[in-house]
Amino acid sequence: AVTRKRPDRAIIPEIEWMSQVLLTVDIVNSGDLVEITIFGRPRVQNRVKSVLLSLANWHRKHRARAEKMNQLEEFLKTHASGPQTPEHPIV
Repeated sequence: AVTRKRPDRAIIPEIEWMSQVLLTVDIVNSGDLVEITIFGRPRVQNRVKSVLLSLANWHRKHRARAEKMNQLEEFLKTHASGPQTPEHPIV
């Protein structure tokens, strides 16, 4: 494999060199959104975009699930503070 030297003298294989990208992240809309710019070869840009969208989707689902769990905990806390005996005893 063809290698290139970086300024810090590390040697990077050509395939690794070709797959590098540069990202810039800007916060927009008062911190509610971020804008990510991907610099690099088009194929690698598309791959990084796909990975970032997948991570964002996972994070969104994880956050929604955590919020539902918090709501469930609050519901259980408020209903657990009632009488400790069942309203309709089992005979």
